Amino acid sequence: MKKGFRQQGEISGGSDGAVVASVRPDSIAGRVGLAPGDRILKINGKTPLDLIQFQWEWAGEEIELEAATGSGVRRYAIEKAYDEGLGAVFETPVFDGIRRCANKCLFCFVDQMAPGCRDSLYIKDDDYRLSFLQGAYITLTNLAEKDLRRIEKEKLSPLYVSVHATDPAVRSRLLGREGPDRLIALMKRLGGAGIEFHCQVVLCPGYNDGGILTRTVEDLSRMEGVLSLAVVPVGLTGYRRGLTELRQVDGTEAEALIQWLRPLQERFLEEKRTRFVWLSDEFYILAGRDTPEEESYEDYPQWENGVGLVRSFLDETEGFDLPAAVTPERRIYLAGGVSAMKAMAPLWERLRSIRGLDPVLLPLENRFFGPTVNASGLLTGKCLTEGLGQIGLPTGTKVYLPEAMVGDGDRFLDGSTAQEVSRRLGLELVFLPRNGAAALAAICEHAGMTEEEL
Repeated sequence: MKKGFRQQGEISGGSDGAVVASVRPDSIAGRVGLAPGDRILKINGKTPLDLIQFQWEWAGEEIELEAATGSGVRRYAIEKAYDEGLGAVFETPVFDGIRRCANKCLFCFVDQMAPGCRDSLYIKDDDYRLSFLQGAYITLTNLAEKDLRRIEKEKLSPLYVSVHATDPAVRSRLLGREGPDRLIALMKRLGGAGIEFHCQVVLCPGYNDGGILTRTVEDLSRMEGVLSLAVVPVGLTGYRRGLTELRQVDGTEAEALIQWLRPLQERFLEEKRTRFVWLSDEFYILAGRDTPEEESYEDYPQWENGVGLVRSFLDETEGFDLPAAVTPERRIYLAGGVSAMKAMAPLWERLRSIRGLDPVLLPLENRFFGPTVNASGLLTGKCLTEGLGQIGLPTGTKVYLPEAMVGDGDRFLDGSTAQEVSRRLGLELVFLPRNGAAALAAICEHAGMTEEEL
């Protein structure tokens, strides 16, 4: 079929629709004239509620599109190849508003956010569509029957589920809910329909550890469709209003969990051909241990949940050949969260082994959320301004930082930009890619190492 489109004229009316954020010029969207800010009102006569529904309708070869553009509301008839995309990125993957969380979790990180952050960080989402599309963790507590039927019909799998405890009373207490908890029934129903799950437990000492944690792991291991389980430590900031009864996991408890995990993983590996349950990297850092070897993480099913990030990064750096020596002698400054700086010790040793190179490590305390928050990704412009500002580095000094601080853009969690912080400090901030080899390549390039040295 010949690919193309034809404009069918102007119409009246309109609704909020799917807002276009960007358009690839050589795409269908570019050829029909869509631009950032335009809104897709209907596709094949239907108002799309989210990206999932849009993709279902877009899958054909003949498409009718209705869009509100800068020059009016228009219809287009589009002929395309089956696998050809629109070529537009939407501002959000859900077009009818994000499903908000109705729980009052004891450990909710949003409730611990400091004032002055980006507006999006105060949104408590609990949307099964974002779970399917982006891997966001959901509680399954706000699903209506029509939602369940859609998940089953459209096979929206895998879903990412915050379990925390399979004991109904414990889970309800942690989620701040009253009445019966339907988690097990819902997961059994969806699992029976072919839906798969990646689950997590936010470990709160004294609440869902010990026997409760063991029961949770065993219950989930026997449940159809559950692929993996991550245990992550509760995070507490300096703004934890009303959360005084919670405390963080300490090093002794982290070590005990590591010892508890080993025979459990060995058993699951024999019974299920997967280790099934993993601890996040933070437990190993708290216990003063190296993270396990790469093979123990299998295919990194919980990578985005901080499980295996350190091991993955370090292993990626092993494939990068560093020089034996550099001339002239030079000093480089590497900064990050306290936990990350500890975890990357093997990499720092490799850099120190280079003759003529003096790597200076700058672990930064979190001045925004509080000293108990040690992850690099939660450092803000305030943390850099105060932390690096006290060191007194010469103007123009390059400081290497993890890209996780600014996500996919150039803005920190407190809303300040990298350019603003760099100008304020008089320093050149170099953000390193999340891939270990790419990060080392960037360091070598910005540090002026020559091809002969490498």
